[in-house]
Amino acid sequence: MSRLLRAALDLAMAGWAVLPIDGKRPITEHGHHDATTSPRQIREWWRAGDWNIGSPVPENVVVFDIDPRNGGSRRALARAAGVPLAPTLTTKTGSGGWHLYYVRPWERVTGTKLPVGIDFKANGYMVMPPSLHPATGQPYRWNRRPIAHMPLELARLVLETPAERDRREAGTYDIGGLVSWVRALQPGERHNGLHWAARRVHEAGGSTRHAEQLIEAAEDIGFTPSEARRVVESAQKGSRK
Repeated sequence: MSRLLRAALDLAMAGWAVLPIDGKRPITEHGHHDATTSPRQIREWWRAGDWNIGSPVPENVVVFDIDPRNGGSRRALARAAGVPLAPTLTTKTGSGGWHLYYVRPWERVTGTKLPVGIDFKANGYMVMPPSLHPATGQPYRWNRRPIAHMPLELARLVLETPAERDRREAGTYDIGGLVSWVRALQPGERHNGLHWAARRVHEAGGSTRHAEQLIEAAEDIGFTPSEARRVVESAQKGSRK
């Protein structure tokens, strides 16, 4: 049994749904929505290849994805909050970054107030240890601690403001801004980012033309037309549930 398969089974036994990913891209039809804790399904997936491991972000958890290559750091996050970061379950990524897992502090959260180089995941999926980073070949590694509650000052940093809530509930969006945002997505963020943008358009009742603009933007950053369309259509189906 490979190390990755054993790790996937161990995660599933601990209650983390998992899915196979090629590098950072899900190989299943519906991406991270196909994640499971079923040992039988996990073994079947890994018989086809020694895949990396992905796992959806649990509903009661959020993750700070800190990428030093884009200027992110734990020090910058602590400085933005104004307090030291509480020790918590952490992954060191294969590219030298960090995933910090915390208990979700609010129902509505946002990453718009975070420093540059820090992504905020309240949905989607994460790459899990001991997966190998596709660019560096280095493994992701655990720093195993219980998932902690955030300090109040850090929690306030991700609290959705009334203005942000009003914009979300009104269903408004800027298609030009979404297209530019998709074109700026970095490797490892692209599938989740396109899915989020497409879902945003669909839930706000956007036009077919706007969905096509997102597909065109995704093609500009390396998606094939069929891959981009599949992600957009998956987002639309997910919005109907």
